[in-house]
Amino acid sequence: MTAALLVLLVAGLLVAWVLFWRQWQQDEEPPSIEHDERISPLLRGINYLLTDEPDRALQEMVQVAKLRSEAADVYMALGEMFRSHGEIGRAVRIHQNILARPDVSSELYLQAHFALAKDFQTGGLLDRSLRHYQKVLDVRSDHLDALTASLRIREQSSEWLKAEALLSRIERLQGDEDGLHRAYLWGALAQDAMQAEAYDVAHEYINNALNLAKNCGHAYILLVRLALKKNDAEKLQHALSTMQHEAPDYLHLLMPVLLKNNVCTDELMLYCQEKNDHELALAWMEEIATHDVSAAVSLREKLAFTPSGLRESLRLAAMGMNSDQGFVKEAKKWRLSMKHYGCRQCGVQIVDMRWQCPQCHQWGSMAAITEDDN
Repeated sequence: MTAALLVLLVAGLLVAWVLFWRQWQQDEEPPSIEHDERISPLLRGINYLLTDEPDRALQEMVQVAKLRSEAADVYMALGEMFRSHGEIGRAVRIHQNILARPDVSSELYLQAHFALAKDFQTGGLLDRSLRHYQKVLDVRSDHLDALTASLRIREQSSEWLKAEALLSRIERLQGDEDGLHRAYLWGALAQDAMQAEAYDVAHEYINNALNLAKNCGHAYILLVRLALKKNDAEKLQHALSTMQHEAPDYLHLLMPVLLKNNVCTDELMLYCQEKNDHELALAWMEEIATHDVSAAVSLREKLAFTPSGLRESLRLAAMGMNSDQGFVKEAKKWRLSMKHYGCRQCGVQIVDMRWQCPQCHQWGSMAAITEDDN
């Protein structure tokens, strides 16, 4: 059963419980199926969910709502079902109708605004979603789910300062600090400042990030780029040296810019040989192979690089380091779609590097996939 169907089933069961419970409270005796005409379509709806027929299940739930138009809880469950089924417009109308009621309770007001915010967020209307999350927070400032959802939207919209403010509120509620998360937000601010050529501001933001988390890979990448931009060899050496100790998993990401500027190759050669860093070596060879395969072969000999498994062998073949041209062609196709990075938190794998996991939204959890991971 898919996740969407599971949500629908849970919502249906919730409605069933509400109907029976309310009837029990009113009559002080268990209702029978004959006693409540809503039960028949409800049971049919649940049956349709179990047989993977969500469209017919929704029709039955609509019938339940019609038979008791004043039951807001039925409508709330129905709205959840519509959203889970991808019918955002119908979910929005249901939740808006609940808010339009003159006698809506404060708790239902919060629930409906939160549900409406989720509707708009699911539909990609982020500004509208934020407005409704804010309405929830105006009433209950400690609504953790609304704060967390707002934070995700601010990050998705690259509104880093607003995201940082929301993170502060969440930390105060939870009584815990997430230094790495905050560090990556400052790193994103630093990147924006560098793109605007505000290099002094960028340097301040980078320092903020590294003061919060010494293993913030993004901050080191930016620090190296900033040193190159200012042509400051001393700061470049210091940044690379610190990165080797604090965030070595991200060194390979620097290969394009370091080779372009023809700097620090001797230091990287020594580091590769001492640490046997396969990802750095492969990234180095791949960057060179795009221009000169023979130079990449020569580098491989200097590094005394031996692949540790099939994945690394395929990457070498994709560079042209194989006598079988048919195999090289297939390896190149594989390399273009290869899932290069994986999240340490949730395990999702992606092609290109991201500082925030696209699935679980954890910051700093993505790392290059190695033979051991496979």
